[in-house]
This record gives sequence, structure tokens and C-alpha cells, in this order.
Amino acid sequence: MESDMTLGGQSQPEEQRQASTAPAAPAEVAPADPNYRWKVLFSVVFGTFMVILDATAVNVALPTLQHVFKAPVDQVDGVLTAYVLALGIITPLAGYLAERFGIKRMYLISLFLFVLGSVLCAFAPSLPWLVAFRALQGLGGGMLGPLGISLLFGAFPEKQRGLAFGLYGIPLVVAPASGPVLGGYFVEYLDWRYIFFINIPVGLAGLLLGFFWLRESRRGTAARLDLPGILLSVISFGTLLYAIQRGSSEGWTSARILTLLSVGLLTFAVFVVVELFRRDPLLDLRLFTRRTFTVASVIGWVSTIALFGAEFLLPIYLQSLRGRTPLQAGLLVLPLAISSGIVTPLAGALYNRIGPRWLILAGSLLLAVNTWGFAHLTLVASYNEIMVLVAIRGVALGLTLQTTLTVALTGLKPAQLPRASSLLNATRNVFQSFGIAMLGTIVTHQLTAYQDAARNDLYNAATSLGQRFLQLVQVLQMRGLPAAAAQKAAAGQLLGSLVPQQFMQSINDAYIVTFWLALAVAVLALTLPGRTRLATARAAAEEGAGPASASAPAAAPASGAQGS
Repeated sequence: MESDMTLGGQSQPEEQRQASTAPAAPAEVAPADPNYRWKVLFSVVFGTFMVILDATAVNVALPTLQHVFKAPVDQVDGVLTAYVLALGIITPLAGYLAERFGIKRMYLISLFLFVLGSVLCAFAPSLPWLVAFRALQGLGGGMLGPLGISLLFGAFPEKQRGLAFGLYGIPLVVAPASGPVLGGYFVEYLDWRYIFFINIPVGLAGLLLGFFWLRESRRGTAARLDLPGILLSVISFGTLLYAIQRGSSEGWTSARILTLLSVGLLTFAVFVVVELFRRDPLLDLRLFTRRTFTVASVIGWVSTIALFGAEFLLPIYLQSLRGRTPLQAGLLVLPLAISSGIVTPLAGALYNRIGPRWLILAGSLLLAVNTWGFAHLTLVASYNEIMVLVAIRGVALGLTLQTTLTVALTGLKPAQLPRASSLLNATRNVFQSFGIAMLGTIVTHQLTAYQDAARNDLYNAATSLGQRFLQLVQVLQMRGLPAAAAQKAAAGQLLGSLVPQQFMQSINDAYIVTFWLALAVAVLALTLPGRTRLATARAAAEEGAGPASASAPAAAPASGAQGS
């Protein structure tokens, strides 16, 4: 049974009294439109696909940007860092802004900001301007996710939300695999600016669809501004995300990274305490008193690392070790988009029939088996084998990703959805960045360890490498090189020849970590409620929300009525 405890010392009668007296705009009477929910789905999918496609396509262009702007790697990385920071900072605010100004209005504003940022990025005259405009893109893109989720949950009744989120999940799984293909094509055959130009017609079409198809259930409410929560979230999420982004390149033990991590963790701890004892928190952390929400959130965090954290390893393998171009690497990953795009809506349709437990369990076990295959890739693995592994990974992704999100929000009242979706998106952003940084650090650490071990073996005559070293030194000396020069040349040649295999083994080691994470998701999936308990939770939510909740867009809560 879900826990309904409330923190902050506020009794339920007082909450009800405040909710009844808080100024709230009356709900609009929605015209009878049997197709409205599908219009919402199409509009939200349109915007979400564009944002994710752009984010993954930009990654491919980083080497080109380094060449065009003649800038070092750490400066070009700012194109990614600025976007991630802006996205991480704005996402916690999405719930409050939706309550205050209306979900439709904020969705259109967010989409407009993203399109405007795309236009400015396409015409950026220098790298600093490009970094600034990418931050503007992040401000828009960071709100589209939680706002889109709220729109979908408000438009679809509980019994159809599994299917709705299965269809909504198509862009979430197809776009990350399609982005590198599109970005690689633009970089190789056109110009990097087309990565941003492509957003303009798509974004304008999305704005028109949203303006004419979406409707607002409320004009906005007098939601209280949680100023301490905003300040603490900006500092904590901003510093943590920046430290995670820069930790691999600057070193996790560097003074600046340690300072940023300390500040971020300290302010986050204060943020948690402040939010738990506020009546109108920026992020409703009391949702974690609900067992299903907590378990689903943890599954989402771990699976995000296992799924997306490991996704960046494959392009590194294909481009750095197999010599593929960005476009060729993107085409090899394309089967993931196809398989996940097929399976995701099927999983959504099965959600109400068998429940989330078995879908997530099957997906996580399949992911574990698949990851074990990736952990044993070699430098001569066939591309057909790689494409089969990628396609199977897409099936696991389709079974797991949207199912986890749907079960986390099941049973919540419409008033809780904006801030609940903001909370889910904000935490997933952090864990996705953490997963990439963690696995990148593992690869770097293991590569260094293998190279150190090789150097030790090089000067040990009892090892095979040591014997090869002595033989090569003798050959070079016979060719006229002095002893010192022969030893240096032999060491460089032998150690250099080992780097590809050492790099391959380091990537395999990182995949082994994600294998264990996938097994952890499988164990956690067994603790999820079954189909019967979810049906009970849905019925309770619909009964508490009133008869209009199943078809009307998610309404913003009145001030003081945000408890879980």
C-alpha cells in the first residue's frame, strides 16, 4: 500500500481548507472532440523528436567544430556543457511554471525558445556565441519533456496511458539512434549549420500544431514561488552537472572538480530539507514516500545509466578502433532505432494486459544478455554481428524505458503530474550525465592500468612482451642504432601496437559494469506492483480526480494542495 504521509507539520484539514480557498481559475469546458487525445500525442511527439534528434546530431559535429573554430577540445565541449547545464537548471522549474501560466502556454514558449536557439546557433559567428545559443536551446528543450508528459497524462484516461506512452516513446528511442546518421550526413556532405537549420521548419510546424490543437484546462493558478527551492536547485543541479561533465577531462581529484562536487552535494542536501518542509515545493520530494514511485524512479535511474550511459561507448569503438566515419557509425547503430521503434508501442499496448513488472523484467534480462555480448566485442568483430547486437538492444530499450516512466506516474492525481514529471526528468538528466561520465572514467582508468602493466612487463625478460622487446632491441642495434635509441624505439613500437587492444579491453570492462546494472534492474523489477495493484491505484486516482480528469488536460494544483 502506498504511503500518504505528509511532512512539514501541516494537517490534512488545513490542506483542504487552503485548497478550497486558494484562487484557482475555472477549468475550460472542453469541446467534444474524440480525436483530441491523438492530436495531443502527435503534437508532443513532434516536438520531442526534434529536440532529441538535435541533441544527438550535435555530438557528431564536435570534431568539425573544433576544426572550423580552431579551438581546443575543452572549449568545444562547451557546446555540450552549456546545453546540459541549461537543461538541468530549467527542468525543475517546469512544474511550477506550468501551474502558474498553464501547461499549453509554457509548452509553446519552450518550443519557441528551442527554435529561436536553433536559428541563432545556425548563424553563430564564433564559438562563444554558439555556446551561448546552445544554452538558450537547453532552456527550451529542458521544459518540453515534463510538459509533454503532463499534456499526455491529462489527455488520455488511465487505461490508455500505457499505449499512449508507448507511442510517445518512439521518438525517445528512435531519435538518439537517428541523430548520428543525420548529423554525420550533414557534416560529411553539407555543412554543420544544417544540424540547426533542420529544426526551423520542424519547430515552426510543431508550434502551429500546438497552437491550434492543444487546449488549456486552466489559465494558471496562484502557485506560490518557491524562491529558496529555485536558488538551491540552480546551484546544486548546475554545479553537479558541470562537475560531472568536466570531471573526466579535468580529473576527478582536481581542486576545482572537488570544490564543485562539494558545493553541489551540500546545496542539494539543503535543497532536500527545504523542499520536504514547504507546502508548495519546487520539486515535490514527498512523492518518494510512495513505494511505487520510488521503486520506478530507482529503476529509471539505474536503467538510464545501463542503457544511455553505455550508448556512447559504441561510437567510440566504431570510429576510434574500427576507423568508421561518423555517418558509417550512425548507420551501424540505426537498427536500434528500428527495433525499439517497433517494440515501444507494443510494450505500451501490453502494459495494461500484463503489468509493468514482467515487461521491465524481460527488458532488463535481455539487456543484460545483450550487454554481455558487447563486453566481448573484438577488434575484428563482423559488422553484421554488431548490427544484430544493436537491434537486440533496441528491443530491450523498447520494453524498459517508457514502461518505467508510465508506472512511476500511475496512481498520481492530475494536480501532481506537472511537478512529478519535472522531478523524474530532473533526476534522470543527472543520472544520464553521471552514467556517461562514470563509464568514460572507467575506460580511462582501465586503459591507464593496462598501459602501466605493459610497461612493467616490457622490462621483465620473463614475460613474452619482455622477450619480444629484447629481440626487437637486438634487431635495431644490428641495423646500426645505439643501445639507448634502440631501446626507446623498440619500447615505442611495442607499446604503441598494444594500444588498440588495451582500448578494446577497457571498453569491454565498462560494458561489464553496465551488465551488472542491468541485472540490478531485473531484481528491482520484481518488487514492482502487479497488474491488479496498478488497477486499484488507477481507480483510486480517477476517483480522487473526479470524472473530468480522464479526458481533460492535466490541471494545475491550487496552492497548498500539492501534498502526496
